[in-house]
Amino acid sequence: MDQVGQEVLQNRPIPNLAQGLVGVVPNLNIRMFDGKPTQSPSFNVRGTTSIGQQGSALVLIDGVEGDPRMLNPQDIESISVLKDAASASIYGARAVFGVVLITTKPAPEGKMRVSYSANYSIKAPTEVPDNIVDSYPWAQGFSDAWSRWNDNGSTPTAINKTISFSPTYLAEIKRRWEDPSLPRVEVNPTTGEYQYYYSTDWYKELYKKRLSAQDHALSIAGGTDKATYLLSGRFNNQDGLFRYNTDKYSMYNFRGKGGVQLTPWLRVDNNTEYSQMKYHQPLNVGEGSGIYRNIADEGHPLAPLLNPDGTLSFSAAYTVGDYYYGRNAIDQTQRFLKNQTALKAQFLEKALTIKANMTFQSTDLATSQNRVQVPYSRTKGVIGYTGTNTNDIAEGRNTINYLATNFYADYVKSFNNAHNFTLLGGFNYERSVTTNLAAQRNGIVYSGADDINLALGQSITTQGGYKKWAIAGGFFRLNYNFRERYLLEVNGRYDGSSKFPTDQQWAFFPSVSAGWRVSEEPFWKVNPKIISNVKVRASYGSLGNGNIAPYAFYEKFGITQSGRVINGIRPPVTSMPGVVPDGLTWETSTTANLGLDFYALNSRLQFSGDIYQRKTTDMFTVGPTVPAVFGTSVPYGNYADLKTNGWELSINWDDQFNMGSKPFHYNVRLTLADYKAYITKYNNPDKNLTDSYEGQRVGEIWGYRVEGLFKSAAEIADSPSQSNIPNTNTRKNYPGDLKFRNLDGDNVIYQGLNRVGNSGDKTIIGNSEPRYTYGVNLSGDWNGFFLGAFFQGGTQTELVPILRSAFLGPVQPALQRLPTLASGQHVPGRAG
Repeated sequence: MDQVGQEVLQNRPIPNLAQGLVGVVPNLNIRMFDGKPTQSPSFNVRGTTSIGQQGSALVLIDGVEGDPRMLNPQDIESISVLKDAASASIYGARAVFGVVLITTKPAPEGKMRVSYSANYSIKAPTEVPDNIVDSYPWAQGFSDAWSRWNDNGSTPTAINKTISFSPTYLAEIKRRWEDPSLPRVEVNPTTGEYQYYYSTDWYKELYKKRLSAQDHALSIAGGTDKATYLLSGRFNNQDGLFRYNTDKYSMYNFRGKGGVQLTPWLRVDNNTEYSQMKYHQPLNVGEGSGIYRNIADEGHPLAPLLNPDGTLSFSAAYTVGDYYYGRNAIDQTQRFLKNQTALKAQFLEKALTIKANMTFQSTDLATSQNRVQVPYSRTKGVIGYTGTNTNDIAEGRNTINYLATNFYADYVKSFNNAHNFTLLGGFNYERSVTTNLAAQRNGIVYSGADDINLALGQSITTQGGYKKWAIAGGFFRLNYNFRERYLLEVNGRYDGSSKFPTDQQWAFFPSVSAGWRVSEEPFWKVNPKIISNVKVRASYGSLGNGNIAPYAFYEKFGITQSGRVINGIRPPVTSMPGVVPDGLTWETSTTANLGLDFYALNSRLQFSGDIYQRKTTDMFTVGPTVPAVFGTSVPYGNYADLKTNGWELSINWDDQFNMGSKPFHYNVRLTLADYKAYITKYNNPDKNLTDSYEGQRVGEIWGYRVEGLFKSAAEIADSPSQSNIPNTNTRKNYPGDLKFRNLDGDNVIYQGLNRVGNSGDKTIIGNSEPRYTYGVNLSGDWNGFFLGAFFQGGTQTELVPILRSAFLGPVQPALQRLPTLASGQHVPGRAG
């Protein structure tokens, strides 16, 4: 288990908790799918978990599953990460791949304390696209790329959809690029169309250089030994990077927490939380693609944002027009309400403690989407429209109601001041119900309409959804220690889930752990100021993964609208359901762990290290191949196994010294981790490379090894043919092209049958999984001033930059010309 306190989050300009935890805990991998502050992060513990069902860690806030994105970071007391089966076992079916325990600050005793903090921050991108913004270099690169793609057999006649193109136009672009005094735009006297010669940087047109954010937090707390209270609130606001119709984010958090000691043996606590998030996201409609793709298609530097008469150019309308026009957007409002009531009763001189709690939480997400056409002009005086052809409004609502109850008791007993026992047992029940409803209609009356009643078109789409699941489990934990020297813990949990068939709903998952505090032995004579608190740990256990869809074991009929008109209507039709295999059951994760902890140098240095192996069996994946006449899709079931080996360590240095007669306290925390995962069972007997296969290391990248670049046509003729490599054009080679290595010795570069053992010249060229992930956290405080920095990263992570090798509008890499040396001369290769 790793634990960090509130200090890692204080005084940091973060919109949500997850950003503050990046790099803090070894092998806690936090993935942000994009940069939006509304994004719910994925918490992964110890690398690859399952290739079947969800493999994220379970996040518990005050003992109940929650969304850390909706949590006020200033409310947090501590964060613990449970990584092995023994420590996570009592948390049940969804704790199979680790648990992140977030504990909020308690309501304290004492005089009333009022605390207020405010942060104002300026943020800027650390890396921006390297674009070609000069007109002629871009146009020449575009012409070369087009010609090359067509085997030098033709020249382009248009730049995709927006501008006509010809060698004559290219020559004129060059002339005006070399002479800045010439006008950048003119009107073609024959067609009336605008002719452009600009050098526009679309990145600068779309984005600001920086954004601002502010955060305000207020708390009031106090109480006596009979009653305590805590009230807290927070407001977080952040502007976006877009220059026009920018995205805007705001979050309000409120918490009321308190407890009453009703009798000497009975205490009641309540914790109520309310959060509201609003996010305005400008929508890039274009022609149905995202902003990156639209700029790649039509964001060439030749065209300006605005024509001389103030209208948008066609290129601008196609790329950034939705933002500039300011009418296309998605607005989200999410409200979160949670109430937890807990009872604590103590008997037998506090040796027996009984606890019970009930939590209800509701999450409501409302969305509204507007899409309107964007006006532009490519011919002087003529207005056209691009963007969506439907001109519509959509509204949606998603609600999740969640109920959790826990009842447990623990009994503590010691004998002869040496033998110490703790027995815990309890029961847990959870239920979740999700409903959603959405509607969309075209024919907006006017572009500023923001209500679906102002859409009067005939295209109306409605949809809804409902799902429900429940889990329950009984659990126990027995702890024994001898003089705090020898430690033993046995755990067990009997889990049940509505997501499995009746005869497979329940399963038992045990675990055991042991520890030896070597520094407590009589023979340990090392000065505790040098090394202390030395402990060796070991654990072994299993947990069940119940993270499958609620109705995976049902044979479900799909209902769609027929493509044929019968008696004047398109009637609904059903399709054959997929086959569900017999015996659908739990995935099981079994973990063996060995660890070492110690303190050194008067406890200023703290070390913790672990090695582990995790085996995930009965993963929910595709089944055996079925004949084509089977009539439906291949069934899914418990058909695959996975093994993960890894290690991790954490080193913490905490110290202080006087600076100007005042103490300067500083902390350095280093984390390092590594893992490899292998598939040990999978339904792919031929080991086709288009799917996972037995023996595969997760993340393998198969491809062709590069020997260099072709220097001449003669070298191409004397080399094995590369024309059989799968591609979308005729795949002819020219000087400057990549030359692939001939691994199988024949006269053709090819992938063979594209399977292990018969892959021709394809081989493993890398792996996309990270190695040696690290985190460095630095902090210091002096006389009320705080300074902090953190770094996080990984090494030996490889990727295939497929898009970076293509011609993507103004993006720089595609336009870089790779030089080769042939006969002592510099020969530029062509972009392609």
